[in-house]
Amino acid sequence: MTDWNAVVDRITGFIRKIVGDANADGVVVGLSGGVDSSTTAFLCVKALGKDKVLGIIMPERGVTREEDIEDALKVCEILGIDYKFVEINPMVEVFLNELGEGNKIAVANLKPRIRMIINYYFANNMNRLVAGTGNKSELMTGYFCYDEKTRVLTTEGLKSYHELKPGDIVFSLNMRTGKVEEVPVKAVYTFDYKGEMIHIRGKMTDLLVTPNHRMLVLNRCGKLIFAQAEEFLNRNFSLPIPNPWDGHHDLESIDVSEFFDQSSLYHNASSLPENMPIEPFLYLMGLYIGDGICSTYEVRTFRKTEMSREEFMKKRDERGRFISSGDERIPVKYKAHVVYFAIPKHDKARESLINTLEELDIRYRAYRHFVRVNSRALYEIFRQYGSKAEEKRIPRWVLKLPSRRLIWLYKGLMDSDGWDYQNYQTISHRLALDIVELCAKLGMHATISVRGARETVYKGKVIRSRPSYVVTIAKNIRTTSIYPSSVSKVYYRGVVWCPDVPPHHNLLVERNGRFTFCGNTKYGDGGVDFLPIGDLYKTEVFELAKFLGVPERIINKAPSAGLWIGQTDEGELGITYAKLDTILKALEKGMKPEEIPKKFDVSEDEVRRVVELVEKSKHKREMPPIVIVRDLIDS
Repeated sequence: MTDWNAVVDRITGFIRKIVGDANADGVVVGLSGGVDSSTTAFLCVKALGKDKVLGIIMPERGVTREEDIEDALKVCEILGIDYKFVEINPMVEVFLNELGEGNKIAVANLKPRIRMIINYYFANNMNRLVAGTGNKSELMTGYFCYDEKTRVLTTEGLKSYHELKPGDIVFSLNMRTGKVEEVPVKAVYTFDYKGEMIHIRGKMTDLLVTPNHRMLVLNRCGKLIFAQAEEFLNRNFSLPIPNPWDGHHDLESIDVSEFFDQSSLYHNASSLPENMPIEPFLYLMGLYIGDGICSTYEVRTFRKTEMSREEFMKKRDERGRFISSGDERIPVKYKAHVVYFAIPKHDKARESLINTLEELDIRYRAYRHFVRVNSRALYEIFRQYGSKAEEKRIPRWVLKLPSRRLIWLYKGLMDSDGWDYQNYQTISHRLALDIVELCAKLGMHATISVRGARETVYKGKVIRSRPSYVVTIAKNIRTTSIYPSSVSKVYYRGVVWCPDVPPHHNLLVERNGRFTFCGNTKYGDGGVDFLPIGDLYKTEVFELAKFLGVPERIINKAPSAGLWIGQTDEGELGITYAKLDTILKALEKGMKPEEIPKKFDVSEDEVRRVVELVEKSKHKREMPPIVIVRDLIDS
């Protein structure tokens, strides 16, 4: 038996958390007089109290049943909540006058969109959230998400669905310009899912998404648009490569004082020019990230006095000359700060390194196998980007520069650990991801593959290398093509998820080292902020409504969305909710469609009808966060 107390406790806890996390002052609930909205209102009052719940009754006179209006008012009376009464007829008329008469479905679907606008008007005006009233029976046909192996590239690295959180900065393509923008995640939605997924594979692409997932593609005119994933089974599509980005800020030169105060150096220490031109500096940074290391060592020497520098500077005769303290030799130790470039004499980058150091007026010593720069200032600047190979990374302030600057960093990286300007190898996973971001901002596409550890024997000694990451870069292409032969349907059972990333509703995702700009869930009607009963089938909502004390008349009447006179949900579905939920639960448990009629009191035609509803539904609704209570339900 289902423990409905436990179900209510979990849902009300979920409501409190969602509202608290959003710093909202409460919720609004659209009340239709039906069992779903009534049950949702009861749960919200139980979670937040009556003062934080506003009911909104939005009938269409002449279409909405009088008993539904009466029942919605009755719920407000029972719960003691405030309500707003807004007839939608004038708004429907304005839309139809402006747009022209549409067909029955178009006009019917216009009405819930108007109700959504009204809900959000009051919610935004009162700093509240919109509590959705959808149930699992409705939502089973509306998933459009990624599989759990898909990750998102953020400014903090790759994140899985359980790591990504609102506020994380991700990379999104501007639909108008095709350029990368850094934008925050608004929300992350996750669901349990069983059913068919679309697997899209290519040399630079690997995605596993629900059939109605929105794919970001280029049309024949080169405009960015969305297409549904299942369309890839029958048509060729071109996925976009970003245009070079404009950056968040620009610099003509590097001000060394922002990194290190050179006035603290000893009077004869090597210093850097206070301002160095940005482009050769970025090139030098690229060489350092690939082949450089920061190090210190102890220097032992002698001096002729025990006086401090300040004391010595004051020790002068009447003519202003320094007074010697004699021939006494006092041993001293100090730490030397060095930047090494492991670029041997005959390496392709050696000449470029020397020329860059001289252009920047940085003193150096060149040896057969490396170049050494004794500079505390350069040491302090470069060590922030990693001293050891596995720690290397590109600083965020650099990655915010425009592409015309970033190309110099790219050249330095490629002249160090790259080859053919199309591949780069590193043992730093963080650096590999930074290079993917760098390439996206330069208008290139990059993928990452892993090379396992290797063993070699040298003079009887076993030498083991560490795993490394190879970034492969496609420089001179503007699209990547996907053909139906690379697309297949696969059965999937597990978590599906999708983030809400306004304003462009796409982001850079990764699967198996392949990166793709792809669509996200926030689209179209996007009617609510969260769904308290989203993990309950319709028949389970009836049971919960009884448990909560929802009036029996509401529970017993035929469910209807009120789309037109005489419309009922079961009439539109062509099947009762009892049979619909039986089939949906069986499909969710992994049963094959042909097995269901043999075990349950449903026909083959009814199963076929439900499967079609699940597979062919292409409603682009926002999928709000759902509280999971499946483990508490006796099914």
